[in-house]
Amino acid sequence: MHAIRPFVLLFAAVALAASCFSASPVSAAQAAAPQAGKPVQDAPQKNVDRTTVVNVQIDGTDSIGARLSTRLKERFNQSSLFRLNADEERDAPELRVLLNTAPEFPSRPGVGSVYGVCWVFSQGKGYLGYLLAREVGTVNADDLDALVDKLVERTDGIAAKYGNLWK
Repeated sequence: MHAIRPFVLLFAAVALAASCFSASPVSAAQAAAPQAGKPVQDAPQKNVDRTTVVNVQIDGTDSIGARLSTRLKERFNQSSLFRLNADEERDAPELRVLLNTAPEFPSRPGVGSVYGVCWVFSQGKGYLGYLLAREVGTVNADDLDALVDKLVERTDGIAAKYGNLWK
């Protein structure tokens, strides 16, 4: 009986090794390589689930405020997270970014600008808007790009926080 035990253990070990090798006939390098005949996508696609319709509305007469609104619209238009809504007649849910600007010093309009931003959710034309957030501050021409980045980031945060409103 003791003489048969080593042969049984040896047979079990060989059977286990054979089952392990037969279970994975493809190596890891072959599995990671793209298969021939299937095209590989080389450009990212827009994430449809996270796209927010944004409408930027400006009220102001100063030049820095006008540049701020233009750059803000450009950034929203370039981003895959937002779709800029220029058509005001559209009857769809949107996030309105209401931007109000004025010269910081009326006697020196090119020095700086005071701005106020309100983020308002609108269900569509004829619906009362819902105030989501607001911000007030000052900006000069040198800090314009940093403010645009901050406002776009905050808009994305608001859209993510209140994402259930768009569904």
